[in-house]
Amino acid sequence: MKIMWTYIVAGLTIFGLMLLVGIGLRASQAGWIPIDTGTFYSLLSLHGVGMITAMAIAGLGLLWYLVDREIHLDERVAMLAFAFFAIGVVVVIVSVVFGHYGALWTMLYPLPFVGTTWPSWATGAWLLGVAAVMLGFMLICAQILGAILRSSGGLGSALGLDYVFGRKAFEAAGKHPPSPQMLAATVVSIDGLIGGASGLLVGIAMIAHWLDPHVVIDPLWAKNLTYQFGHTFANLTMYMAVAGIYVALPICTKRAYHSSIPLVVAWWGTLVFVIIAYFHHLYMDFVQWPAVQYIGEISSYLAAVPVVVVTVFGGLMLIHRSGMKWTLGSMFFFAGMVGWIVGGSAAILDATIPFNVDLHNTLWVPAHFHTYLLEGVFLFILGWVFVSLEQRAEAASNALVRWIVGLGIFGGGALFLISFYVAGAAGVPRRYAVEPAPGPFWAGIATVGTLLILVGVLAALVEGIRLARMRAVGAAV
Repeated sequence: MKIMWTYIVAGLTIFGLMLLVGIGLRASQAGWIPIDTGTFYSLLSLHGVGMITAMAIAGLGLLWYLVDREIHLDERVAMLAFAFFAIGVVVVIVSVVFGHYGALWTMLYPLPFVGTTWPSWATGAWLLGVAAVMLGFMLICAQILGAILRSSGGLGSALGLDYVFGRKAFEAAGKHPPSPQMLAATVVSIDGLIGGASGLLVGIAMIAHWLDPHVVIDPLWAKNLTYQFGHTFANLTMYMAVAGIYVALPICTKRAYHSSIPLVVAWWGTLVFVIIAYFHHLYMDFVQWPAVQYIGEISSYLAAVPVVVVTVFGGLMLIHRSGMKWTLGSMFFFAGMVGWIVGGSAAILDATIPFNVDLHNTLWVPAHFHTYLLEGVFLFILGWVFVSLEQRAEAASNALVRWIVGLGIFGGGALFLISFYVAGAAGVPRRYAVEPAPGPFWAGIATVGTLLILVGVLAALVEGIRLARMRAVGAAV
């Protein structure tokens, strides 16, 4: 439990800080507060990488705990990985706050090195900080995958191949398929190692170029690796948190969530689609091999099938007529599934080539990934936190608290996200410190939404502390 709470509290703390940065950015675009252009892009860089890292740290804490419940994991490895995360986060913050790095989280080559207004050391610090985060991420993935492979007897058993293709013999031998949460952990760790390797490879190449500008990097090669790492890392934050659905929803509904052949096969699809769907980020790179553009579009569509048909549908079937009580924990999980579907649908629309031409460089893109992270991953993490606290305290929040949190996080979130979608559909470009009309108007609406989110988050924080103290008092007695 110590590892889980260390990671989750750290991730949510970073999330809270990045929320404040995000409020400032949208208020600046609305013209409500003055932020100079250089500072804006530095803060935007920090906000982007900070939010994804925050959710990854929290999600890894949850995933590590779920695996540790079935297979003992060495806490020392998890703490070493946490040290890498902490070092990376601090170094990235230094590169932004003191060095004013501003080439955004994508750090696309050669942007961090050409026409910069910040010192060279800031670029190097950013690259080294991100590399440290990747090392921590890959270390956790390697630990989880190694433990699962040793416990199950190999990759085939870990992925349920013998269960799917030899079910009668499998059941006759008294074997059991991997649990849903262990399937999620296996897929996350495999794809995490692949995505992390891509990120480290391009990162090391860019560090070499930073140390010696004579080292030449092919921009298209760098862009492929950067997006393979970035897209995979961002998507896996969701699948880390999804593992919590398989354990928490049965607690809320008092129904079991069993492994099945459709569930296993769906996770096989996720294993493949997550690592190749990134090609939809490169549609406008006309020198790219045309075949991979089709792979990107098809994979983006197919990636939605395991989500909708299996996990979300299965979750809704657990809830249907279960008599589940609407506590903060169950509310967060249910709303998170809704946000996952909405954000995923917007992403699929953007991945459709005719729409992508008009939408990809607009606020539509931050609309879908803010939906995905804020009203998806974040809610799943909060759902796990509150289900855990409610179970330990044997208590739930009253209706007034639920309404305050719900109106703040769900209502404010909806207002915030709608502003992005409408502005994006109107053609307002993304990553602009000063937006053309109607950007400033919608930025103002979004700022109001973020302030409501902040109220909801603070209310949730106070309620979480109250529930935790109830457990602490009970334990003392």
